[in-house]
Amino acid sequence: MEFISAEEAAAVIKDHGIESDTPDEDHIYLRMRDGDTVTHHHVAIAGATSEPRESATVYEIESDKLSDTIDHLMHILHHSQLLLIPVGKWRSVFDVVAFSLATNEEWQRIDAAATVELNSRDPLLADAGDLHLLCDLIKALLQDSEKPDQGLMMISVGQSVVVEVVPTGGVRLSFGNRAIADEVAEAYAA
Repeated sequence: MEFISAEEAAAVIKDHGIESDTPDEDHIYLRMRDGDTVTHHHVAIAGATSEPRESATVYEIESDKLSDTIDHLMHILHHSQLLLIPVGKWRSVFDVVAFSLATNEEWQRIDAAATVELNSRDPLLADAGDLHLLCDLIKALLQDSEKPDQGLMMISVGQSVVVEVVPTGGVRLSFGNRAIADEVAEAYAA
């Protein structure tokens, strides 16, 4: 994984029809523009308080199935590079996962290189070799995060997909293609 500038990611965001929803200067959310081909899913841990998007199909899973669901979801999505963008600043994400990922050597290398990025939202670019680290990061965020600014969005470079890890126990997904939505739903609809 490596940090890239927001300008480098802007073309992917624009090409995929993703728009920014900025309720205040501390939070930014990226969402697929609504249209005929856009599908929204919301995967929530049973009893979680995360809010689904309007028109989203909600899938509720038991907390003990979360780990397997995240692994399956990431294996389906991770055919190409992913852009990771924090809802708040990177500092919030790095601080909340520090304990859970303290023994993860791959994360520690990124953590050490991130000192100049902590107060930014510059995307992290992940490729196929980062799959296990991404799974660990998402699980740590879902387990440890509590505040909206600790959320994380992932945008697939090769497919029109936006995944948002929601600190209050959910994952919001937007798809620009129904076939991809149906394929990805296999990870949590069973």
